[in-house]
Amino acid sequence: MATMLDVSRKAGVSKSTVSRVLNGTAKISAATREAVFKAIEELNYRPNVLAQSLSKQETNTIGLVIPRGANTSQYLGLLIEVCQELADKAGKFLMISQVNDQPDGSVRAIRALVDRRCDAVLYYNNSFFDHYNIQGDELSDLIDELPVPLVVMNCHLPRHPDNCVWFDHSLSARMPVDYLVAQGHKRIAYISGPLNQRTAQLRLQGYRQALADAGIALEPLLQAEGDRMYGGGYSACNQLLHRKVDFTAICCFNDATAIGALKALQEQDVAVPAEVSLFGFDNESMLDYLHPSVCSVALPANSFVSSAFNLLMAHLNHSELPTFDQNTFAGDLVVRGSVRSLD
Repeated sequence: MATMLDVSRKAGVSKSTVSRVLNGTAKISAATREAVFKAIEELNYRPNVLAQSLSKQETNTIGLVIPRGANTSQYLGLLIEVCQELADKAGKFLMISQVNDQPDGSVRAIRALVDRRCDAVLYYNNSFFDHYNIQGDELSDLIDELPVPLVVMNCHLPRHPDNCVWFDHSLSARMPVDYLVAQGHKRIAYISGPLNQRTAQLRLQGYRQALADAGIALEPLLQAEGDRMYGGGYSACNQLLHRKVDFTAICCFNDATAIGALKALQEQDVAVPAEVSLFGFDNESMLDYLHPSVCSVALPANSFVSSAFNLLMAHLNHSELPTFDQNTFAGDLVVRGSVRSLD
């Protein structure tokens, strides 16, 4: 295997000159640079990245901490894909750590990436179970303590507003209810996610607020709790049907819940949307291929992750922080065939 000394001898320059050419740390004549790169190519020389990292005190590595389930979640898969593309463009290596819902699991994962000399870390706060989640104060303390930048996605940090971007789940969950009300619906049921989950709590809050703003009384019998999966939506929808309460529409915590609800409705010969309109949340691509195709709320993953990554790079490079109109994001309605106007 060729060494830097071999390159220097072949190019007819000193070893330090080869190092300066590779690092771009000094002005080098075009002829010298060309001779060095020609020697590198002929000798098939590969720089020792670890040695360079130790000397420069940086590794060009960005850490990413996400919840487990990326292989089954279209949204998490897209998040990783966007992060990878941005890291490639920035000339950075992306090191990914997936964590289970375990107490302090995310904190340990963040610290492990820092211990492995990542130059900065992105953390997606999954908002699942409250007692497993890193809370805002703990994240803020971690940002103060770590020797490298940490930017948090999906969590608002009042102490560190320049280290976070987040989704407004409550506002996003209001959108389908507002749309249904505008279509003449007044009796709108809701299937939530597990209510020990922060995201589920926020989306249920949005549903309730939208009804209140429309002057529609809240009816507990029109609410059922699911489990974020198809079976949970199926069971919760059957609960609503067995209660014998009238409703003309159902809003769901996520798309899997909506797909389960659709199956339950169809098994009970309840036509969608002729008798009941249906809304999901997250805008999974499969919704286009159902019959009927199902309305949903799309979260802007590309712009969301791009904002977080650009924020991280600004901290890393000690450059001016990007100016956002806001660092909170809301969803967009995607209207398909599962809603009927009553007007």
